[in-house]
Amino acid sequence: MTRTTHLQELLRVLRHHQGPIGGPELARALGVTLRHLYQDIAVLRAVGIEVVNEPGRGYVLPPEVKLPPAALAEPAPAAGAQDQPAALIFYTNPLSRGGIVHWMLEELGATYRMVTLEYGAAMKTPEYLAINPLGKVPAIRHGETVVTEAAAICAYLADAFPEAGLAPPSAARGDYYRWLFLAAGPLESAIALNDLGVAPTPEQAMRLGSGDYWALVETLAAAVAGRPYIAGDAFSAADVYVGSHIGWGMQFGTLPRRPEFEAYWAGLRERPAHRRCEAHIEQVLAR
Repeated sequence: MTRTTHLQELLRVLRHHQGPIGGPELARALGVTLRHLYQDIAVLRAVGIEVVNEPGRGYVLPPEVKLPPAALAEPAPAAGAQDQPAALIFYTNPLSRGGIVHWMLEELGATYRMVTLEYGAAMKTPEYLAINPLGKVPAIRHGETVVTEAAAICAYLADAFPEAGLAPPSAARGDYYRWLFLAAGPLESAIALNDLGVAPTPEQAMRLGSGDYWALVETLAAAVAGRPYIAGDAFSAADVYVGSHIGWGMQFGTLPRRPEFEAYWAGLRERPAHRRCEAHIEQVLAR
């Protein structure tokens, strides 16, 4: 059974059930796990079908929802149907690391649906915890594939959409992987510790795996010095991720405004895809 068929059956059961139905009972009726049910409900909400969860009672479908919704219509078989792109859903909050993934998506030029979640209860619902058990953003669902963590999402999307050219050829990915995951691991950890006023001893820094904050700053500055891109001669997902951290770090004071960082970021921030993301944040803040 395809996911589309699962979703249609879920809507049918909800529409014909008298009153709310609890999650475990609904999952049994559909023959799926509770986690699968939560993911299906998250998908329905992402496409604009608000399945209501009444606390202590269960799920109910508002009567104004029409069946079958066009967004879930089963496509007719067609030549090359297996080549149709999978739906891409992006879960985020505009004031989060989701901004990195938003920039990546805009660089891809791919069609995606953005689902904005407020901090707090909205990220802790069973439906979203089935997407990301840590209850945080960003996350994506691409067809049947769920990916969390901004660096992992950027790497996944670069491979999932090779026509965008956001990953170097496989044989030339040394710097690409090195800097993408250095920024996601040691750099983020060292920045967080430094921002909290925690100064690990050399022995503690070894155990943490993040190393010394200032050694990381020097290393990163040397990596971008005199170069428009961090992983070769072309813009890549590594620039999206590393550039975002350098831009934010200088803006919020978690990284020093070194000339190397200033020059590197100046070459990235005016990219059309990044400007569209900035305009989106400005719109959100203006509301």
